[in-house]
Parts: sequence; structure tokens; C-alpha cells
Amino acid sequence: MGLRDRIKSTVSTLSSGPSPEALARLTPEQRAKYDAKMAQVAAVQGDAAQAKAEVDAEHRERVARRPLHGPAGEWVYGSSAVVGLTPEQIATMTPAEMGAWTASQSKAQLKDLVTNPFGRTKPPAAPMAPATVASTTVRDRLEQAAVERAARDAARQPYLAEHRPPVVFSRLATRGKTQIEEVATYLASSGLVARPDLVYGLYRVPDRISPALGGSENGRVVEWDVVHAAPVPLAPSSMPVMATFFDGQERVVHRRVGQPSVVDEDLGVAALAATGVGPERTLGIARHLIVRRYSQGEDGSTDLLSHVTGMYVFRPGGPGVDAMQQIPRPIDVPHGGPAGVHVEALNWGAVARAVHPQPHHAYTIPSPFPYLPSTPQELIRMYLEVVGVRPADCYATSVTQDGVSALESQEWLAGGLIEWSTAGESLPCADGKDRRRFASGRLVMLAYRDRPDYEVGRQRWEAYQTDVLQASLENGTDVRAPVEAPLLDGIPGGLRQLVKAAQKVDRIFATDAAHEDLKRLVQHRYCSPPVE
Repeated sequence: MGLRDRIKSTVSTLSSGPSPEALARLTPEQRAKYDAKMAQVAAVQGDAAQAKAEVDAEHRERVARRPLHGPAGEWVYGSSAVVGLTPEQIATMTPAEMGAWTASQSKAQLKDLVTNPFGRTKPPAAPMAPATVASTTVRDRLEQAAVERAARDAARQPYLAEHRPPVVFSRLATRGKTQIEEVATYLASSGLVARPDLVYGLYRVPDRISPALGGSENGRVVEWDVVHAAPVPLAPSSMPVMATFFDGQERVVHRRVGQPSVVDEDLGVAALAATGVGPERTLGIARHLIVRRYSQGEDGSTDLLSHVTGMYVFRPGGPGVDAMQQIPRPIDVPHGGPAGVHVEALNWGAVARAVHPQPHHAYTIPSPFPYLPSTPQELIRMYLEVVGVRPADCYATSVTQDGVSALESQEWLAGGLIEWSTAGESLPCADGKDRRRFASGRLVMLAYRDRPDYEVGRQRWEAYQTDVLQASLENGTDVRAPVEAPLLDGIPGGLRQLVKAAQKVDRIFATDAAHEDLKRLVQHRYCSPPVE
């Protein structure tokens, strides 16, 4: 609006300009005034052109920072094309043309305000890929998904690492209260505890099963994925599993305000290194994720929230004291992560917006963007196969998230009305039963010991992203975001007390025992409060 206002003020009194004959009849004083006014117009034109060039540059920079490009990026974020006139066109506009252009821009804004007073519109329908079969039944969905998956596999073939281990996902159903013990039991019964060199990682599947049921997940089904390279079953092992927990609210790493925050996987690798354990003897670093309902006041409304409270480091164990618990604090975690280790964060949340826009339902089949992976597990497979990461070098592989996330999905009703839903669609679980499910998880995290051939592999991955996925999935992950000051820092003492009192009276969530998990949340895990 500032640019248009300046243009208006300068050209509002100008017409298309006098003819050459009229200019010739002007007195010297009149001609001087005319030339001064035209110089003023030229200056405004130059300012307008420069401002437009700056706006265009900012737009191109925003587009470059998008996780998704191509058709999916256009649909999720809007057009990537520079809109409107070029700076060169603006610089050569006549006063009359500039006035007409400014008026048209204003009319467009007014029309948008009248038709969309709340600034909220229903997202456009995604372009649908032609389906080879009618996806009306479970069998049809599976067949169509297989067709699309085969096409993606074929497109990935030229980018694959020459020597790459298999990638196997084993999913198990546990109960929230005993999930760690049940994961340990599975690692022993599958024999993987004796072969950590075959394990890429493991993680709690971030989905909430039975989302409509309130309370914690202690008695609910909680699924886990174990990612490994054992295509055939191994002999069971009696070797115990050691799972060391790091509490996110405990300050085990020193960070100052402005320094990079601590990534769970960085801390896990540093703790393993402090005890002399490498990735070939590690079963996985898994963030401890909680998904549950919390009351929101006396009206009985609830919110379904997902958040990380800490992490577990899994490795083959033995009798005696857990050496990892004896590591002196603070633990040294370099700002860019441990040396010789590559930590990769991929923005699955951006992909999900395109291929799985309603997380309380199954992902869309036929896919509106079939060149993108349909699940985060497929994205993990893509990365491992292209880069060629070996499980003996891998510390962590997971689908997870960061921070606190509200699990809600919008349904558009007739008349543009919105209904917020967490009900979920009944889908198969790892125990063979169908239950309602709400998909969560916004990050794919990988941590592995780096090697020269992996550096070459990441170049292939970059080319694969550019050529096939049309994406830059490292964008928008906010990994190692700067540490911020505590919320009440910098407020004068008297005012601080007032703010604290107001927070006690008007807090978002109730403070009963059921909300202990939320009360324990901190701004940055493992490094709060920041050191002076």
C-alpha cells in the first residue's frame, strides 16, 4: 500500500501529458514547471521499479526456501511465479498508465476483502492423477498404491547407491505403559539385540490410535517401527537390552541464549561416544513422544496434543550399572553436532500436506502428486537407498516431531463452513485389529557415522530431490534453532510478578495431575534454562 500511495500522490493530477505542439507553446516558466513535475514522476517511477525489484527478489527467496517445489509446491504454497509487472515495465509507464494500474490494484484488494472478509478460503482441489483402477475398495487402494509405488521405484533407480543393504520395517503393537519393555522383548525375540550392526534405528510411531478416547496412552495401543537390514528371521537371543532415558527438562547440556539448541540425536550420539559405544553397537536413539487429550477449561473441551518429553538410547546391555547415567554433566555436545556424524532432518510435514492432507483418514489414493512418497516410511527408504547408508553406521532412523503439536484436521462443509475433527478412520494396526487412527509426525530424522561415499551419496540425494521429488526437504525443519531467553526474562520485577499471577489465573490448560506432562514442558529440551 505504501508504494501505491506514493504513486497516487504523484500522478493523481497528471493526464497522459501534453502533445509536442502544446509543449512548444509553453512559456519558459511553464516549461520549467512541467520539466520539474516530469522529473518527479521519473523519480517515482524509479522508486516503484526498485521497490518492485526488491519485492520480486524477496518472493524468489521465499520460493527457494520452500520444502516443496513443482506442482505440489504450487498447490501447497501458491504460485512461484513473480506476479505483476516487471521493474522495467514500471519504469517506462506513463503517468496515466501508472494511475490506471494503481486503481486496478486497489479494486482487486477491495473485491478480495468483500468476497473474503475473514481472510480464509477453502484450499483448491488438488490435481488428481489418472487412476488405473477405481479406488473404491481396500483391494483397489492397494493395487493403485502398488502401481504408484512401482513408478516411484523406477524413477529412483538411476540414483541408487551401487552397494546398499536391504531396508526392512518391522512394526509391533505395544501398550503405552509398557512400550519400552515390550520393544526390548521384541529386540531379544527377533535376535536383533545380538546384531545391532543390522539395525538402522527404531522409533515410536507418532500416530495416535483411538484418538477419540480421552486420557493418556498407558492402556492404549502404541506402535513402534524397528528399521533393520535382516530380510530373514534371526535366532532369538537372551542378551538384555539397555534403554537409557534422558529427560528433556533436565539441563544436561550448557547453552547460552542465541546458541543452537540441542537436537535429541546429537545428545544421544555424544552420550554414546562418552561411553565408547559406536553405531555398530547401537540399536537406536528414539524420541519419547506422548500423544494424549488435555482438558481446556471448565466447559469440558479438550485438545489432542503431541509432544516430545525426552529420548531413549537403546543398545545391547548387560549386568551392572548403566554407564551412560554416570556421564559427568554437562555433556559436551558441539553446536553443529558431534564430529564425524551426519544428522539429517527431512520435512515430512510438508510432503504430508500434499499427499496426506487429512491425517484422520488414510493417505490419498490415487495420489494427487504420485511422484512424492505416500508415507514417511517410504521417505526413509528413499534416503537410505540413495545415500547408501549401512546399518552398522546408523545411530538413529525415525519418524517423529519437535515441540508441541495440536492434532486436529479440518473438514470443509457446505457453505464454506469448517468442522474440526480428530475422530480418525478405522485402519489396520500392528496387532491385526482395525482402529481409528490420527497420523502425526512432521520430521524424518537420521543420524549416521559419515564417510566419503556418503558425501557422494548425499550429492545423489540432492540430484534426486531436484530432478524427481522437486523438493528441498531440508528446508523448514528448524533443527538446531537458536536458544531463546525464558519467557519472563527482561520483564521488571513488579511486572513479572503480575504476569505470573495472570498466568496462574488465565492459563491455557488446567493444572490438575492429569496435565503433569504439559507442566514439565520446557522451551528447549536438555538445555533449559540457558546459562548466563
